[in-house]
This record gives sequence, C-alpha cells and structure tokens, in this order.
Amino acid sequence: MEIQSSLIKSKIQSYRDSVGGVYSKPDKNKLDEFKKQLKLTPHALDYLNIKRGLSESTIDNFELGYDQSKDAIAIPVFKKGELINIRYRYIDENKTPKYTQEKGCEVWIYNEDGISKGQEKGGILITEGEFDCMSAWQAGFKNVISPASGKDSYGVWIELLDTIPKVYIAYDNDKPGKGASLQMAERIGTDKSFEVVYPDGVKDANDFFKVKDSNDFKDLIKAARPFYKYKFSGVADVIESLRFKKEQLIKLRCVPNIEFEEDWLVILSGVSNIGKTSVGMNIAEELAELGYPTLIMPFERGIKTVGKRFLQVRHNKKSSEFDSLSDSEWDSIARDSVELPIYFSTPGRDEIKDVVAKSKRLFGVKAVVVDHLDYLVRKGSDNHNVATSDTLQEFKSLAQEHNMIFIVIHHIKKQDGMGTAPKKPRMEDLKGSSSVYQDPEAVIMLSSPDTDRIEIDIVKNKGPMGSKIYEFNVATGKIGRDVSETFVIDKYAKGLEGF
Repeated sequence: MEIQSSLIKSKIQSYRDSVGGVYSKPDKNKLDEFKKQLKLTPHALDYLNIKRGLSESTIDNFELGYDQSKDAIAIPVFKKGELINIRYRYIDENKTPKYTQEKGCEVWIYNEDGISKGQEKGGILITEGEFDCMSAWQAGFKNVISPASGKDSYGVWIELLDTIPKVYIAYDNDKPGKGASLQMAERIGTDKSFEVVYPDGVKDANDFFKVKDSNDFKDLIKAARPFYKYKFSGVADVIESLRFKKEQLIKLRCVPNIEFEEDWLVILSGVSNIGKTSVGMNIAEELAELGYPTLIMPFERGIKTVGKRFLQVRHNKKSSEFDSLSDSEWDSIARDSVELPIYFSTPGRDEIKDVVAKSKRLFGVKAVVVDHLDYLVRKGSDNHNVATSDTLQEFKSLAQEHNMIFIVIHHIKKQDGMGTAPKKPRMEDLKGSSSVYQDPEAVIMLSSPDTDRIEIDIVKNKGPMGSKIYEFNVATGKIGRDVSETFVIDKYAKGLEGF
C-alpha cells in the first residue's frame, strides 16, 4: 500500500518542479537577532506573556523573536531541525492581513516534533494557528501540530499522520473553522478523525487555555465527535450549507457569466486551432491566483509542452522569448513558481481516480483541467461515443466526490462546407453523444471573430448565457481586456454584418 501511494504521488509534478524553482531559506543570523530584540522590547513581551498567555520557557522552546521593522512576532518554522521559514504575526490588531511570511520559502507543519510524540501516544492534536499550538504544548499536550500557513495549508506532511490511529482537530470555533476542520478530516480520513468543540464564547485553543487547564481540555477530547458521524441533522443545517455554498461561488475574469460551484463539470470547446489549451491555461492561472490549487492533465501534448504553454500565458511571452532570457529573469520565474499552486500529471487511464484523490489530499487541489477528452478516449476504446460518455460520467463523479471543478477540453465535429470561415460553434457540434452537452453544468465555446480577438461564448449555464470578446495574444496565449463593446462599434463603423 505504501509503495502504491508513493507511485501515485510521483505522478504528480508541481509547477515548481517543472520550472526548476528552489525554496529560499531564511538567514539563521536574522532569527538570532530577532530573539535578542524580543528580550529588549517590553510591548512585544507583553503581547506574548499577557495577550497570548505564553511563559518564558514556551517562548524559548519555540525560539520566538521580534522583528522591529514589522512590529511583529517572528515565528520560526523548522523541518528536521533546519530553519526553513519565518512567519510574522503583526502586533497591531488592525493590521490586515495579520500574518505574513518569508517569500519563496517552503511551507511545512508547525512543531514537527509533535508528529513523533503523536506516534508514541497513538493520537495527535491539530490546532488552527501557531499560538494555539504553543498554548496546547504549554498545557502539556506535546503531541500537537499546526499547519504552518493556517487552516488552509496543504502538503506532503499529511502522509506523516498515516501511522497515527487517532487525530483530534481543534480548529477555530466559527463557520470557516468548522468547514476547514471537516475538509482536513476528509484528507486525513474521517474514520480516525475527531472534532474538538470549544464552549460557546471560546474562539480557539489560545483563548481556551487562558481560562481553563489541561484537565478541562481532556474533557473536550473525551467529548470529541467523530467526523464520520458528521451529517445534516435538520432543515436548518441544510439551509446553512446552501448559504455557505453561495459564498463559495467562483467568478473568473476570463469566463463571463458563470459562477462556478465547487463540484461542477464544465466543457471547454471551440473551432479547430482556436487556442483551447491556452484558454485552459488562463483559467488554471486565474484559479491558482484566487487560491484554488489546480491540477492540469495534459494528455495530448504532455507536461513539457503544456507546461511551457502555461509559462507563456503566465508571463505573456512568446515561445522564442524564453531562449533569450537572462539568468536573473529565469531566477524571477523560478521564484514565482515556488508559491503558485499549479500541478501537472498524465496518469494512465486506470490511475486517474487515485491521482485526483492524492492531489486533493496532499495539495488541496480544488480544480482539474483535462486537456483533452477526445485524446484520452481515443487511446482506449472502439466505441467512441460510449467511451466519451463514460469518461465524462467518471469526471462528474470525481467532481462531486471531491468538491472539485473539472474543466474538460473537448473538440467539436468537423465543420464541412464552411471554407475558411467556420461558423460559430453550438453545443450540438460537440463530438460524441448527447450526454456530452447534457452532463456538464456549463459549456464554454470559443471562436475567433477577428485577428487577435477571441470570443468566449457561454452556451450552457445555470445562470446567464451570452458571450464576450477579449483581446487575445495568439503568440503567447494570454487573454487580455474585454473589448466586447468597442469591437461591436468598430465592426458597425466598418459596415460589417453579423454582429
């Protein structure tokens, strides 16, 4: 089982790996200076001692410091005893965001030592923030960790929990915390995960240990609810879930009218050589920028070719321009790759389900771009229509099971008798049976109304239909401004019909 898990993981390649980016590491001397500054700064010590309730021994154990230039507590993150990152918590409560960290550094769990302690005890506690982790540690719970970048952090460290029989998740006592704790449990395994519920009025572990002790917390542990029993208990829960889902709708600049839900199947198609892959890369980039880790499956052209196309879209460069980049420009691209949550994989047909599950578990992937359906189906079936329908159904099931958006690039039928001016494609032009346009929640069609323009037409949607025209750099694949209004005016002025 461990060998199979490792094989599946090796089939997922990060954007950082593709580009060759390497993590930066903080200067240990800087941390030493921060630790000295903390001892000399009364208001920073007051913040830790009084506001956070941390003792001197806890402060020393976690090697906390103070960055005078930021007026922030410096929280070092270690991996195998080596300093790999420094998180900063601003003391000013009005500062937004309240946390930042070193750029280009690796994200890892906080208090890695809690893993070995959890293996010894047969159970581990996961808190949402670093100060929650410190408070629990100070109260005697040494088998405690925290995701180093907050509740939405993800990474291969999840697999370190596989040998620990029980996992207690004690995230913040609010709606986002509740939702994130359930997502974490799903990644760890709901059968061995338990939700620690704080009393009303208590926000988190740091608040709890200011007024309660370890015995009180042990009572919370005993009363922890198993996540496998997590289900709707009444109409109020259903209403709340729908309200929360409305808040999670995703709007993309380069896709008009659609408000994506997190379990949608979407078809992206269009006339031949229109740039479907490039549009898919624009969508992937925008999703990643919005904080939705995205997995790209380039079945037709492979990771090297599509990875380069993503680079072109990301940096708006022609293919030839990469040949003349300076070392400093390549270094800049590599630094950019470190933090961008884009992943590539070309699994075998029978590995797709496992790769999707693994990408969610390790990297929190929330969207998948498949390039493209026709090539995947063509590789393995005599009956194209049936295979296309079955594959789409599989993608739809995976989308619903994992709450992922699936963007599936697909071809249209050949348009005969249209000469050099292909007609604007419709849903009925999609290759395959009617299920190709019946199964997805949305269908996006692409066409080119003019040189350096692309029309993105929403022909199926749960909301408004219609299209917009954008600037489109054919050489780089980058989608630019919405020029719908000016384009129509220009066409009208030139006396051209059809718009």
